[in-house]
Amino acid sequence: MSIRLKIITPERTFVDTDVAELTAPGMAGEFGVLPEHVTFLGGLDVGVLVYEEGGRKIRIVVEGGYAEVRDDTVTVLADHAEEAATIDPSEAGERLAAAERAVDSGAETPEEMDVLLRRVKSARARVEAAAA
Repeated sequence: MSIRLKIITPERTFVDTDVAELTAPGMAGEFGVLPEHVTFLGGLDVGVLVYEEGGRKIRIVVEGGYAEVRDDTVTVLADHAEEAATIDPSEAGERLAAAERAVDSGAETPEEMDVLLRRVKSARARVEAAAA
């Protein structure tokens, strides 16, 4: 038994495949989906979505959006998605260091600090995905 996984970004359909299981970064914490999962709708946080396809685990960095589970189909509407296999680990580390320096330098408004902290979270997710 499998689950249909669709990851859709504003640019394109990023993934459309059958998977054995998946975990995703929800706003209230990581959640997992197996076949025959109950209907579910939840917000996504920045993090790493992992699914199993053909006995191998595939990691996708997602940045926000929503996930809906219905009738053995998971539809992810993500603001941005990036496959871990395409991430250069050294570039990801450099991006994380730069984002952390920007946070350390501070921001003029709380909104600007929120943007900086989101960049750190995104950079950490990329480092995590590339290292796995």
